[in-house]
Amino acid sequence: MRQPTHFKYKMEDVECRFCTEYNGKKGGCTQKVCPWLAERIEAGVVGYEEALLDSFSHDPRLGDKLRTAVQLFHGSLFHGSLWLNEGHRQRMEAMKAREGHYPPRDTPAYFAAMYLLTADPDTAQRTANCFCRDGIMLGYATTKGISPHGYTLLSAARDIYTNGDRIALTDLADGEIIDTTAFCLIVNALLIARYGSAALEIQQKERQ
Repeated sequence: MRQPTHFKYKMEDVECRFCTEYNGKKGGCTQKVCPWLAERIEAGVVGYEEALLDSFSHDPRLGDKLRTAVQLFHGSLFHGSLWLNEGHRQRMEAMKAREGHYPPRDTPAYFAAMYLLTADPDTAQRTANCFCRDGIMLGYATTKGISPHGYTLLSAARDIYTNGDRIALTDLADGEIIDTTAFCLIVNALLIARYGSAALEIQQKERQ
């Protein structure tokens, strides 16, 4: 029977021992990357390290940068959540409230771009007029005098909004192009684009 659209995965729904890819005799999961990561994130059983490293394990160039992102998630930059700070969370929540609920527009890529564009007060102010009922029109952004950091977030938001989680990651490994804070915000936004707003609930957990 098809689950209703409001169905939400719970911890008991995603226990590994019930998964078809789990083999207790062979030491557990038989896959390199969990095929049900999105459902486990929604159920709240996946920590940041597992979500990040499993999601981008296919690109070895990002290895060192991803490990740095994990350290900063648990450390002084993100304090154990995807939010850069409380102001970031409040700005995004205020924008969501202002724009209201509109299912045709409210895609994971939409919220991922919103996450980036509300990350700091300057970027939020420059892009406030970009949000409309039908989506985000980044051509209305005020770019005169924007900082390199702000321009990086704006560019990444445009790419993610257009292409979802399939943006090219080539430049992410280059610290001269993307600063560490922007890198962390962008990979966090990619988690949102890939797994939906449930990714915002990822908390500190030990990798299993």
